[in-house]
Amino acid sequence: MTGKRKKQHRVLGSHLLGTLIALTAFALLFVVLCYAVTPERYDINVGQPAPTTLKASKDVEDKLTTDKLRQDAANAVKSIYVYDDTAADAVKASLSEGLNALKATLGGEGEFTAAELTAEELSALEGADETELDSAFTHTVEGVYALMGGRLEQDGLEEALGAFTARLKEEGHAPELAETMAKIAAAYIKPNYYYDEVATEAVRQAERAKVQPVTRIKGEVIVSDGEIVTQAQYQMLYTLGMINESSFDLWLYLGIALLVLTLLLSVGLYLYMFEPKIYGRPRKLTILTIVSVLVILSCVAVREVNVYIMPVTLGVLLISLLISRRAALFVNIPLAIMASTLAASGGSLLNMTTYTVVISSLVSGTVALRVLKAKQSRLQVMLAGLASGLSCVLATFAVRLISSASVMETLFISLYSGLSCVLAGLLCIAVTPAFEAIFNVVTTTRLIELSNPNHPLLRRLLLEAPGTYHHSIIVANLAEAAAAEVGANGLLARVGAYYHDVGKINRPAYFTENQLGDNPHDRTDPRVSTAIITAHVKDGLSLLREYRLPEEIRLIAASHHGTSPVLFFYNKSLTENGEANINDFRYPGPRPQTKEAAIVMLADTVEAASRSLTSPDTESLKALIEKLVRAKTEDGQLDDSPLSFADISKINAAFVTVLSGAFHERIEYPNVEIPKEEQP
Repeated sequence: MTGKRKKQHRVLGSHLLGTLIALTAFALLFVVLCYAVTPERYDINVGQPAPTTLKASKDVEDKLTTDKLRQDAANAVKSIYVYDDTAADAVKASLSEGLNALKATLGGEGEFTAAELTAEELSALEGADETELDSAFTHTVEGVYALMGGRLEQDGLEEALGAFTARLKEEGHAPELAETMAKIAAAYIKPNYYYDEVATEAVRQAERAKVQPVTRIKGEVIVSDGEIVTQAQYQMLYTLGMINESSFDLWLYLGIALLVLTLLLSVGLYLYMFEPKIYGRPRKLTILTIVSVLVILSCVAVREVNVYIMPVTLGVLLISLLISRRAALFVNIPLAIMASTLAASGGSLLNMTTYTVVISSLVSGTVALRVLKAKQSRLQVMLAGLASGLSCVLATFAVRLISSASVMETLFISLYSGLSCVLAGLLCIAVTPAFEAIFNVVTTTRLIELSNPNHPLLRRLLLEAPGTYHHSIIVANLAEAAAAEVGANGLLARVGAYYHDVGKINRPAYFTENQLGDNPHDRTDPRVSTAIITAHVKDGLSLLREYRLPEEIRLIAASHHGTSPVLFFYNKSLTENGEANINDFRYPGPRPQTKEAAIVMLADTVEAASRSLTSPDTESLKALIEKLVRAKTEDGQLDDSPLSFADISKINAAFVTVLSGAFHERIEYPNVEIPKEEQP
């Protein structure tokens, strides 16, 4: 398999592992948040005593009471009727036509169809003389006009017709004729006063809407211990998901899933765009996942005491120490949002409590990072916790004053909020060693431990390759001074320099600084010598892995020669053989990719070459350093590093300062015999 294909497989494997880590992070955070916001369920029945005092886990509507009040308001609305002022004229016109048709029918010239008359009713009409019939027609018309002139409702139509019939009888008409004329009139009479169902329902709906929902606010007692549970109380507990028979709250869990997914996607996008060295490192992604889950679990654990004590700043502190300061600043945002969800505890996410948690977390996280900038020691972590706690108190006090009239209550809340940052600092100090041990990450404390001369590997280097050990000490001094000038991690550069040449332990005699006169390369083919010399990089990596040194130290050791050629043996091969391929005499690489690795490379080169100067002074040192650094630059060894030309100038100046001190002019002490001290 070619190197290109191997690299492609590594990248694909890294992406697959990163995806698996992201899915794991989603699952863990989703489960924790669901557990935290889902209320405890109880075996409760209507008409039975409550097993304990139950409070609302969020604002909940007393639906039964609200519905009853709304229905009462609707029932109080009177029905709305509409008067049809055109109905009377229409009835009069149709009645006139109908009576004319009836007269024609009685005269044998037509057929009356407005009402189905029985034989008895027709007989009553035909038996009346013309005068009586005209009088009946006239009284009928007058009676209909009188009815239509008032308000005639559908429900009152039968009663009106009964009164109409009685009036005809009072006018002296025979009962059979009066009832027949009333039947004929009924065929034409229509209500002119109608019930407006749409308008009535609109008014009732408006009255229902005026009734505000009866709610129990978060924390309010719904039912006390031993109290008989009513239907309304049961319904509220059911809505809150506190009844064993409660249905699965799909929308709650879907909302949590979407929230976690959105926040993780934002973090992933940020890392992809601005932190590719984290995005492509499964180990760092794993640490990021564990820290995030740890922070949320810590918030869940202390939430019941007081939501303002939730140690959200713990995420900023740990991520800054273990991964990256910039990543810590961004990840603090989703952590603050998830913590605010826990503060809401199932209630409205947009309230003063959640708003306070978000603002105080963002402010305190930023302050903590600023304090940690200079030095990331245990003491500095505690100072960061105290400083961020003070800022948290101020931020919380400011936010709570906006919504609270009680200054004392606001002050207590602010003090609790500040306590959260102190707790975060203590937790950070407690758990950081575990991360250092499990993931072998670089922290200030870890680097200080590795810089101890009694470290087993440094001890071996001192005893088995003493020249290399002393060379590494000087390189470390150079690297730390240069790193300080360009804003790199000076302690990392120093420790990386301590261990960069540990591979020489395997064959110390083949390296000049360990030789005492005899040089085995004088008897060795240049190509073999090159293989022995360049092998110390690979041997060093094996030793560093064996002693479990962090990856950052191993990267410095792996790249401290980059792909530079071993010029001495290349030149020797040219002299002996007449020709040689420069690529056969190069180190395997990789080239330095960080400021610290590049600085160690330059420091290593400069220190080794500076010992060749017989009478070093500042000008000669400066000329040599510039020549050596320029050669590395022209050979492309710094192409993958983030060093700028301005950085290189500062590094050169730092090297000159350190080496000038190392090669300072010494006074030649005279050879004088010291007389014995006279006894009193």
